[in-house]
Amino acid sequence: MVKKEKVVENVSFLFNKYTGKEKLEEQVNKFQSHMVELELDLKACRTKLERSAANEKKAVAAKQNAEESLKSFESRINTLEHELEKSKEKCSDQLSFHYVDNLSLGRMQAYISTLSSIRSPDARFLTLYVRNGASISGIFANEAVDRYIDANTLYLLEKIESQNGFVLFYDRENLINEVIIPPLPVELSKWNMGSNFNTEQLSSIISNELSVCILVAHAGESFVGYSLDSQHMDSHDLTRSNVKSKHGKGGFSQRRFERLRDEEIVHHAEKVRESLRDIITDPGQEFDYLVIGGDQNLANLIIKDIDLNIPTLYSNADIRIEKHPPEDVLKQIYLSRRYKL
Repeated sequence: MVKKEKVVENVSFLFNKYTGKEKLEEQVNKFQSHMVELELDLKACRTKLERSAANEKKAVAAKQNAEESLKSFESRINTLEHELEKSKEKCSDQLSFHYVDNLSLGRMQAYISTLSSIRSPDARFLTLYVRNGASISGIFANEAVDRYIDANTLYLLEKIESQNGFVLFYDRENLINEVIIPPLPVELSKWNMGSNFNTEQLSSIISNELSVCILVAHAGESFVGYSLDSQHMDSHDLTRSNVKSKHGKGGFSQRRFERLRDEEIVHHAEKVRESLRDIITDPGQEFDYLVIGGDQNLANLIIKDIDLNIPTLYSNADIRIEKHPPEDVLKQIYLSRRYKL
C-alpha cells in the first residue's frame, strides 16, 4: 500500500514537472493577488471620486452663493451711488457763496492790510495758494486735505473757475473763510498753517508794476491800450464801426441780415487787429501780459493772425467802453474778486 502511494506521488511529480501545472498554479496565484490589489485600488478610486463629486457640488453651491452675493453688493453699490448723487444735488442747492464782491486795487490793498493784522493764539489759520490747473489734494501731497478743510468748503472751492487761480484764507472755526481771485495769476501753489495769514504772494501780485496790453472787444466798439505801471493808461485807441444789431425776424431776410452783420464784424475785427498789432509789434514795447475783456469770441477773431509772444489772460470784467474813460478800463481790468464761503 505504501509502495502504491509512493508510486502515485512520483507519477504526480513527473506529471507536474512535464506539464507545467505547478508554474501555472503559481501564475494563477499571482494573478489572483494582483486582482485583489486592483480591486482595492478600484475601491480607493471610487471613494476619491465620491469625495470629489461631493466637493464639486459644494464648490458649485459656493460659486452660486458668491455670484448671488456679488449681485447683491453691485445692487447695493448702485443704490448708494444714486443716493450720493441725490445728496450732492441737495448739497449744491444748499451750499453757495454767502457774498461776492469786486475789489479795486485800493480796496484790495486795504483788505490785505486788515487780513494781515489778524492774529491767533495758536496756529489755526490756513492760507492756501492754488495756481490754475493745480489740484488741492496734490498741493497737500501726503497730508489729508480734510484734516485742514471741511467738506463743504472743498465742495465750493471745486465750483470756482479762474484762469488766475485763487487764494483761500481759512479758519476751521469759521471766523474767516474767504477766497480771493487776483487780477493776475498765482504763480506758486502752496499752503501753510500759522497764527496769522500769509498774504505775501497776494500782496506781490497786486503791487507789481507790470506792463500790460489791454484788448476789450465788442461788436462795433473795441478798445486797445497799454499800461507800463499797472496804474496809468499810457496809450489807448478806440475803434468804432457800424455793426448792425441782431435781427429779430426769421426767414430769408434774417439770413441775409445776419450774413451782412457777420461781414461787418469781420471788417471791425480787421481794424482792431491792425491797432493791436501796432502796439504789440512795436520793438520798443515789452509786455508781461495781454489782458482780454469783453466778447471773447470776437477777441479771438481779432488776435488769431497775430504772433503773440506774451501770456494771454481773459478778464471777467465786462466793460462797456462808452461808459468808461480809459483809466476806468484799467481799473476794471485790475479788479480782484472776493468770495465769502
